[in-house]
Amino acid sequence: MTVALPDRMVFNAVDEHILRTLLYYDIFHYPLKADEVHRFLGAPLEHEDYIYSRLRVLAAHRYISQFGDFFGIQPGESDTVRRAKGNAEAERLTVLARKKAHLIGSFPFVRGVMASGSLSKGYMDEKSDLDFFIVTAPGRLWIARTLLVMYKRIFLFNSHKYFCVNYFVDEQHLEIEEKNLFTATELATALPLYGPEQYQNLLKANPWLTNFFPNFRPRTTEDVLPSKQRGLKKILEAFFNLAPFSRLDHHFKKMTLQRWEKLYRRDYSDADFKVAFKTKDHASKNHPRNYQRKVLDLYADKVKAFGLSPLRSCAEEPGK
Repeated sequence: MTVALPDRMVFNAVDEHILRTLLYYDIFHYPLKADEVHRFLGAPLEHEDYIYSRLRVLAAHRYISQFGDFFGIQPGESDTVRRAKGNAEAERLTVLARKKAHLIGSFPFVRGVMASGSLSKGYMDEKSDLDFFIVTAPGRLWIARTLLVMYKRIFLFNSHKYFCVNYFVDEQHLEIEEKNLFTATELATALPLYGPEQYQNLLKANPWLTNFFPNFRPRTTEDVLPSKQRGLKKILEAFFNLAPFSRLDHHFKKMTLQRWEKLYRRDYSDADFKVAFKTKDHASKNHPRNYQRKVLDLYADKVKAFGLSPLRSCAEEPGK
């Protein structure tokens, strides 16, 4: 099927997917290279060369802009300049993120640590935090989370800048419940920093990812330190596993939920609160700005304004 605009070029199916990919990243003012468009394309395509040729055609017809190796929606070069600066900062901060991940990995019941958010996309600026996605031992997620939050509040004066621990799952519940373009992008870009087996297990537990990104390839884990339970970490885990602490995980979960409800409940609908402040035995998410909803709404608006159909393919409805 093709979509025609009056007196302009006719889009083929790949063109539409290219435009949708660029529109999503336009939300973040982030132009893409041809290989990145291929990686996040919503259609299977074996050869990247075809992507590049279609990008050139779309640029020639002024649907998109090209500046060097970068392609984007905006006509000016400012986003490309911004990206180059942000890429350099991300490369610098990746070293720090690895150190922070190893520190997080030394805490009781932490089994895997991945970078998410801006760093996982290869971009950082003065407004960016180091966001971490953490995998814990089953039944001890809230103990692990509480210890990390206490460390942040006491030793980092509650600064989120380089220690934002806002998403936890346990190793027996690695499937991401919300399956949409936002969560697929976060999953596809997750950067393993500690516990390579947990990163690999995370991808295995979420095969729906390829509904959105059929050309996805996992990141390498060759240089990622394996998860270990030894020394003080092993002693503390044994301590918190003693019978007197059997209800401690549930207590921390309840205490955290009460705090979140007091601070944020009035600002959200029931459905949005459950997504932004996920509070389950096996999962915890704390996103006060409900970034997922904002991004998906902005994306829908951009797609509509560009004249494309609301759904980019059956990938928007996994399982169909």
